[in-house]
Amino acid sequence: MREFKNKKFLVTGAASGLGLGLAKTLAARGCDLILLDLNLNGLNELVRELRMAHPQQQFFLYEQDLAKTEELPDLRERIRRDVGPIDGLINNAGVVYGGPFQEVSLEKHLLTFDLNVKSLVTLTHLFFDDLTGREDSHLVNISSASGLLPLPFGVSYASSKWAVLGFSDSLRVEMNLLKKKNPQITTVCPSYFASGMFSGVKAPFLTPILTTEKIVNLIITGIEKNKNFVLAPPIVHAIEPLKGLLPRFIFDRVAHLLGVTTSMTRWRGRS
Repeated sequence: MREFKNKKFLVTGAASGLGLGLAKTLAARGCDLILLDLNLNGLNELVRELRMAHPQQQFFLYEQDLAKTEELPDLRERIRRDVGPIDGLINNAGVVYGGPFQEVSLEKHLLTFDLNVKSLVTLTHLFFDDLTGREDSHLVNISSASGLLPLPFGVSYASSKWAVLGFSDSLRVEMNLLKKKNPQITTVCPSYFASGMFSGVKAPFLTPILTTEKIVNLIITGIEKNKNFVLAPPIVHAIEPLKGLLPRFIFDRVAHLLGVTTSMTRWRGRS
């Protein structure tokens, strides 16, 4: 994306964590924002702060449970009437549940897919005409480093992020084959970060817990430079080559020795 100023970005999960940081940074870059979250109090507080800091810009908030994907077409029409076409979509909203597979309720497993995958695909489809119709537009999908490798005790979360990665990269290549320049598509695959979602996890060796500020800055740079992927920390870049080079049983052993396979055993999540 060549220029942020006066662009309209839709950010999901904007009331806290990574979405909150992205909203504040995009506002500072001169963007008008459409902010979605189930947490209305958090959205109201954020919008009050943004309007005080950036009185010349427009900020729209929508309270929405994105897991209720049947409601999203109506939401899309509301945004069309209120805002008009958007220039950027950041699919950030997500949920994670940890624990042995059978001890996590089926409801939580299915909610993970409804929010992390189904809502992401739905919103992308609903707003895709906006993005393809703009001269300079961008789609950002938040996946995870766990979309690149197995994550025991977080199986639904990891598999949902595998789906996000496959969806985003397949769509990127499809756009290239169709010779369509917009939207540019960036898939973000961070390891654990300090948003509260991963409270209790033990970071693997050589994999520091990232700050949301660090990831936000990497995402903004990724948008500016039209990067296909944002991977963090640096060791995440080694996952794909190692998977290709090592026999699976050796890769699994290395992941275990590094603490990847046990990192979610003490997950607590948000309090």
